Amino acid sequence: MKIAYFTDTYTPEINGLTNTMAKLGGYLDARHINQLVFAPQYDSDNSGSFSEYRKIYRYKGITTTLSTESRLAFPSFWEIDGICDSFCPDIVHVTTELGIGFRGMRYALSRRIPLVMSFHTDYFKYLKYHNLGLIQSLLEKYLAWFYSYPARILVPSRFTFGELSCKGYRNLDIWSRGIDTVCFNPSYRNEELRNQLGKNKFIFLYVGRLSREKNLDLLLHAALEMERLFPNQTLFVLTGNGSYMEVIKNRYLPNLICTGFRNGKELSEIYASADCFAFPSGTETFGNSVLEAMASGLPVAGVASGGVLDFLSHNYNALLCSADNAAAFTNNLVSLMKNKKLRIHLANNALKTALSRDWNQIFDDLINVYAAVIEETWQRTFKKPA
Repeated sequence: MKIAYFTDTYTPEINGLTNTMAKLGGYLDARHINQLVFAPQYDSDNSGSFSEYRKIYRYKGITTTLSTESRLAFPSFWEIDGICDSFCPDIVHVTTELGIGFRGMRYALSRRIPLVMSFHTDYFKYLKYHNLGLIQSLLEKYLAWFYSYPARILVPSRFTFGELSCKGYRNLDIWSRGIDTVCFNPSYRNEELRNQLGKNKFIFLYVGRLSREKNLDLLLHAALEMERLFPNQTLFVLTGNGSYMEVIKNRYLPNLICTGFRNGKELSEIYASADCFAFPSGTETFGNSVLEAMASGLPVAGVASGGVLDFLSHNYNALLCSADNAAAFTNNLVSLMKNKKLRIHLANNALKTALSRDWNQIFDDLINVYAAVIEETWQRTFKKPA
């Protein structure tokens, strides 16, 4: 099987999709499956091939105000056509809806090659955080048109499946997410790191992009309240980068620090060395960082919205509240801080949940979807009527 991937976000950019694509690339390499990847060029020199089975073509792009880390590229159609025709893909997988993703869709349709797409970002929920409600109708029409072509639309959670189904999207299937429990587990707990961050303090951790749509005002409100209720006893650690960094710093919260971006062992240690994962976002189509925290042995305080509901359960492995209830979110943090028995109960179940989500099985299922789509396309194209 030869697979061509088209994406508007890729390593070294860090988000749920790029992490998933990196894992998928390694899985396909190990099985000697040839891949062709079209992706943006970032500031660092990241062009070229990662392995003998994976060829990557990079294209320079522009930044946008919505995500300064991203690059929006528009490679020429004729160049895409030439490269893909030489590769002869059996299937095209488009992971985004913009410049490079659009070119992937157009190529697959022009060559009548089996096409799947995956839906990763809930743009409709993002609009209100960026004062872009006026374009909602136009965006809905574009996305409905864009996603009308593939044989499968792969979504990461049952929650997203339901939302798109209600909007009239067809050919939906679930492509879930797993967790690497070697990289994320409680054994990475580092007491020296805890002392460096805040000795003898209860540490609430957030990991993810620092941007408006992550509902970080809810977290900042909670940090302020926790400092009022428990002076000099709590610490909120925000790990990640993004456009909301300056807003956070300007709040001057004495019990909050931003570590910036971390990866590898540093990230594993930050997860395992915290006491609770505080995640206010209700816009996730899945929520990879929440699963990483659970694998690291942390109880979760989150909101009852979005793809996290596929694996978070109130009073089983998390405490949940509505996304707009600041008082309830703060109260849940207080409960986790003061009730050690509850904290251990939720953390143990969180770890069980994480251990049940195996990447290899998830990617095996994806390959089966590819094979089914290829077979269906062959049947429609070549099978003679009876």
